[in-house]
Amino acid sequence: MRTLLAEKLIIGLIAAMLLLPGAAAAVPLLHGFEYGTPMSVIAEREGAVLGQEAYKDNVFFKGVQWAGYTWTAQCYFSAVGLNGVTLYSAYSRQLLNRVTAHLKEQKFQLLGMIIDDKALDMISLVKLGGIESFQKRFHELTSDKVPQKISYEWFDGNKIPQDQLNNTASLGQLLMLVPMDTMQIEITQSATGEKLENSMLAIHFSFPVMDAMKKK
Repeated sequence: MRTLLAEKLIIGLIAAMLLLPGAAAAVPLLHGFEYGTPMSVIAEREGAVLGQEAYKDNVFFKGVQWAGYTWTAQCYFSAVGLNGVTLYSAYSRQLLNRVTAHLKEQKFQLLGMIIDDKALDMISLVKLGGIESFQKRFHELTSDKVPQKISYEWFDGNKIPQDQLNNTASLGQLLMLVPMDTMQIEITQSATGEKLENSMLAIHFSFPVMDAMKKK
């Protein structure tokens, strides 16, 4: 899964990333799922199910524990090995609240949103017009119709000094400065029927800066 924000941020990152120190080996995306692990190694684990047809490059697991809940996991691979893990479950407001509380406990910060195909850079919106600017834009994108998909872009605040966050004008600018192993967790609620309430909840774990550099 590649988010719209991640696509927009790759351009312009490379020059800055070349100045960053190398990433530590065996960085975990999720407990037991380390970035860069070959697909052949993941596929040999107990409970692994190889994807078929359109999902032939993925490996699936059931019963993965995270945030006090049991999920189905989908593993994504690139030339460097494992580069993303997505956890899936049926949506409920209680589960979304539990995940949000867990991320806050882990010091993650909500810095962006995607409503259908429209990205909201919360840093730039708030810097330009305060929280009211973000609220206005959010209302514009949700007042005319119920979104079919909403994504919340959380980033590991333990890797982001507060003064660095205060002095950047956009999420793109911030990602030029953060360590390569700064994790992004994207929470996506996507409709499976006519109403957003009838939906799936997907939690995607990635290192957008590290992944962008590896691809280059």
